[in-house]
Amino acid sequence: MLGFSRYLLSAGAATLVDVALVQLLLSAGFASSPLLYAAAIILGVLCGMAVNFAGARYFVFATDPRPASQQFISFALVCLSTLLLRLLVAFALLNLFGQPLFAGLDALPVDAAGERLAHIGSIALVTLYSFFAHKHVTFAGGLLAVVAGKSAVRP
Repeated sequence: MLGFSRYLLSAGAATLVDVALVQLLLSAGFASSPLLYAAAIILGVLCGMAVNFAGARYFVFATDPRPASQQFISFALVCLSTLLLRLLVAFALLNLFGQPLFAGLDALPVDAAGERLAHIGSIALVTLYSFFAHKHVTFAGGLLAVVAGKSAVRP
């Protein structure tokens, strides 16, 4: 449980960077098309990824014997899967928020309210996946160690 608590702190700092950047980009008009919306999410994830790697490597997980560059490659691959999952969830939530039940979102005094809520919702829903993927892949010897059954997971 301590590992997950530390991960929440590390990922929380990364999430602050991510959310701040995406919300800024949405205010700058990145909600005007699906492609720009996806680009805003991707940029947020990339910036948050750098913060999260440093925090997770030094504060959360015991490092495996691989060099930081190899750990970062594993980290980036896990983040790519997280990004794809977040995009799917964000667009699913955006579609859901477009239903008549959520028509009140348009009345909120903020532009792109549905897009903003979908972005934050996707972060919340994908956090557990991200923690376990980093714990069991990134900082446990990498994907090859997992496939070979030689991963070293810290309790």
